[in-house]
Amino acid sequence: MKNINTPYHLKNKLNEVFFIEPNDLGWVFLTKFYKKITSYLKTAPFIIIIPLSFFFSFLFYLIFGKLLVKIVNLLQYGF
Repeated sequence: MKNINTPYHLKNKLNEVFFIEPNDLGWVFLTKFYKKITSYLKTAPFIIIIPLSFFFSFLFYLIFGKLLVKIVNLLQYGF
């Protein structure tokens, strides 16, 4: 086993954990789009997520009808 300076080694490991590299998706357009979308989600996620979830759930209910209710019940009690 190596003889290491524990507090120093632990501090270096913690610094490694908190080091996050910048996101690069390969294309400049995708990177800018990702940063724009995530900035909105970081500041006020519920303003976007809750209305979208209501909209999509209502849309799926209109498309699938009672089948959607049966699928949700199956998934709820199946897992």
